[in-house]
Amino acid sequence: MSEAEEPTPEAEERAAEEPAADEPAAEELGADLRSALKGALSHEAVPPSVLTGFQRKVRERSGGKFYEDGWSTSLHPPINLYLITSLMMLALLGIIYALLAPLSGEPVPVENTPQPVQIIPTPH
Repeated sequence: MSEAEEPTPEAEERAAEEPAADEPAAEELGADLRSALKGALSHEAVPPSVLTGFQRKVRERSGGKFYEDGWSTSLHPPINLYLITSLMMLALLGIIYALLAPLSGEPVPVENTPQPVQIIPTPH
């Protein structure tokens, strides 16, 4: 290597001093960044609920074609409606089973005797 390419001790000292000169600016930038992050994370803004207004506008503009029923736009799910519907379906299935079960009849016993196996047919 030539002498021009080799770093001199003076160049090394200047390189070591340059980050020190930028260090207060970096610390200030880091402090600003930390305060901005703390400010952003300290309070969580709750987004406004636009669902009810959207459903109302769609219902008005569509002439009641969409969101006409009250239970789809309510704030709470209609648990009683779901419970009654599921109990009625269960009762209907029970009635259908009670009506169709006697029609199934009794199982027929199957005779399980092995049959002779002819692997190779005999030549004539």
